[in-house]
Amino acid sequence: MNGLHILRVGRADCTVILLDTLQGRRSIVIDAGGCTYQGRTPLLSFLKANRVGKIDLAVLTHLHQDHFGGFFQLIGQIPIEKMAVPCGDLVFDKRVYPLFGDREYYREYHQIFSYLADCKTKLLFPDDYAGRTFQFGEFGLRCLFTKASTQMESVLCAKLLCRRGLSDSEIAELLERHKQACNADSSIWGLWHGGEDVALLSGDSTDDNMRRILDQTGTLRPIVQKLSHHGLGDGYFSMETQARLSPKILVVSTDPLHCDETVKKRISALSKAGNSKLYYTCQGDFSYVF
Repeated sequence: MNGLHILRVGRADCTVILLDTLQGRRSIVIDAGGCTYQGRTPLLSFLKANRVGKIDLAVLTHLHQDHFGGFFQLIGQIPIEKMAVPCGDLVFDKRVYPLFGDREYYREYHQIFSYLADCKTKLLFPDDYAGRTFQFGEFGLRCLFTKASTQMESVLCAKLLCRRGLSDSEIAELLERHKQACNADSSIWGLWHGGEDVALLSGDSTDDNMRRILDQTGTLRPIVQKLSHHGLGDGYFSMETQARLSPKILVVSTDPLHCDETVKKRISALSKAGNSKLYYTCQGDFSYVF
């Protein structure tokens, strides 16, 4: 049985795809949520409950802790065969970590990549996976959008923050540039099967990037779409784009704190523009079996 599962991880992202192929069951993880949520480890718990002993392909859409943190819980537990990442290991100047704040988990990011090295995980960088389709039997997972690693402002700034001897003003400037660019650098992925668009998973990417995809690919009508950036903020989605996509189900990965009446009103309008059913992960894990 094939399933797409968007987990309840709060205002964060974590999607698990389990596929039955002639070669056996295959598992894909796209983003991992934060390090924990309400004292739980949602990704690790889900994988163990579903007897997933190895992840065939993991994807980190961009360098935000609410997308990479849950991979920390897999250390010593579940190996990853391949992982598509915008950037490899990062060891910042020690003055950078307090400025990011403890909740950003960049020390844990380094530990994740140490574990990946121990597991001999094959790391794939943007130039490796841009436009590529990963085939799993009759299923395909395609990277619909990413930039070349040399063009990602968030990655360039993160690497510069690893340099020693930076002045305080240089660190402050690089941090701000990194934060401003990170979401726009998010990759976008599509799952298809038998000529049908099963899912569209956009991380925290922008509406401009989604429109570029639609202009390039023409019709894209997913059964399930995970709305970008948890349904928050301007520039991440629009009524026009939702009308073009027209997913059957629109999923918003969020928590009750960030899902007030104003946000719900906006998201309701987006779902109506696409004539889509609406699901919030604060209600529980979302699962689509196909």
